[in-house]
Order: sequence, then structure tokens, then C-alpha cells
Amino acid sequence: MKEWINDDCFNVLPTLEDKSVDLVFTSPPDLYDIGTDDVGVYQDFLSKAMGEFDRIVKSTGFIVMCQSDRKIDARVYAKHTFIIRHMESLGYVLKDYKIIVKNSIDNKSQFIFPYQHLCVFSVSGTIERKGEWLKHILVYKTQKSKFTYYIWHEAFCKLVINTLTKENDLVVDPFAGSSQVVQCAKELNRQYVGCEIDKEAYDMAIIRTSLV
Repeated sequence: MKEWINDDCFNVLPTLEDKSVDLVFTSPPDLYDIGTDDVGVYQDFLSKAMGEFDRIVKSTGFIVMCQSDRKIDARVYAKHTFIIRHMESLGYVLKDYKIIVKNSIDNKSQFIFPYQHLCVFSVSGTIERKGEWLKHILVYKTQKSKFTYYIWHEAFCKLVINTLTKENDLVVDPFAGSSQVVQCAKELNRQYVGCEIDKEAYDMAIIRTSLV
């Protein structure tokens, strides 16, 4: 299976078989990216996504979510805390946790933090911890997209994919953005499904990569 799809992931994920995926590796859109400033609405969105991830991922597989917290109404909305609690309520174990510096650590934005929380979940999967994966804080040069997201460095994507999967495993990125995850999965001889809802971002990824 090798698919790069311009569609809402909630149209695509239901087409995948139960317990057929080895790795979901993604960065969920921010609440403003889905057109809301209502935290409750946003958490319903995240819960729906995590419910689909739970259905499609093997018990020995992994769900990797990498996200930034942000400040809303003079308080910190700890998105990663909600994600951890919800995944644990679905029966998952937080197998690993790392900080990913996404741009200059000196960034003084009052709204978005300059790092992401990398949360690795599984029901019964095991991780061989070695090399770069042993680090608690990972620093890779990132590119700012013309859209609202950062483009992860390919070395970071390949580290996650190589650590948590083997050749021919199925990797899914439902919020694929620049397609870096699925492009790296392809280069590492994995099967892949990537979804990007924005047509311009989808087309730009085709120009930048060899996905189609």
C-alpha cells in the first residue's frame, strides 16, 4: 500500500482495516487550524482522531503524536497532557517521551512554544533504545512552511520510522502537511498512507517529492 491522498483523513482512515497499521506518526493540527478557538470542540476533534488510530493500529504497533502546546486567554493549554490522558484511557502506555526543538530555542513568541512534545504510545510494542533515540531532547533544523506548520527534518522522521518499524511495515500520517513522514517511509521501504486536506499543500508536496 503506497498512497498519497488529498482528502480529509476522517474519510480515509475508516477505509483502513482494523489492526492493520504498524505506525501512526503525525502532528495534529492546532485548534485554530481547524477553525475553532473552543478547546472543548478541539478536544472532541483530537478524541475522534485518537479513536481511529486505536482502531487501525496493531497492539504491537505505535502511535506517535508530536505537538506544541500554546497559550490561550493568558493560560497555557497543555495539549500534550490531554493527549496522554486520553490515550491512556484507551489502554495505551506512554512508551517514550521527548522534547523536539522545532526552531530557535530563543524564540519569544507569547503564544506558541518553540518545541514539540513527542509522545510514543503502544499497547504492547517494545522499543530498542540506542543511538540518537537515547537522547531526551532532539534538535533538528526545521523549515517554516508557507502554511501554518513546520517541516520536520528528514533525519528526525527517519529516526522515528527506523526505531519503531521494519521494512514493509505500514506507516500512516493522517495530517501529513509537507509529506515528510510518508516520503521518508517510502525511502525506507515501508508501505505508507498519507492524507493532506489542503489541496495547495498536497500539490506542493508532489512537486517537492517523488510520491506520485
